[in-house]
Amino acid sequence: MSDDSGEAALEQRVERLETGQSQVLAKLDQLLGLRGKGGQGDDGETAPGGRPDVAEQVRLELARAEQEKAAAAKAEAEKQEHETLRQRLAKLTEVTPAPPQPRRQRAMWGRR
Repeated sequence: MSDDSGEAALEQRVERLETGQSQVLAKLDQLLGLRGKGGQGDDGETAPGGRPDVAEQVRLELARAEQEKAAAAKAEAEKQEHETLRQRLAKLTEVTPAPPQPRRQRAMWGRR
């Protein structure tokens, strides 16, 4: 019996949280100008004067900033990888082999 009441309470709590979330999202949409009065969605593309809407301008600037940040991060990663490869290549310089041990030394003292 307690399991049923616990599940019912959980369902009510989840429903209340979902309702609150949808209300917050609706208010956010209104603030950004995505929805007009009465919940009717407007295009949000241009303002009455033919200029882009402020919310649309903000979205475009945020998207552009994200793209610039991603491009900078990618360039930095490539630069770091290039530097790592350069360091590895420097370590792989050719080493001259040691001269062979003369036969008389091998016979007298054995191999090195």
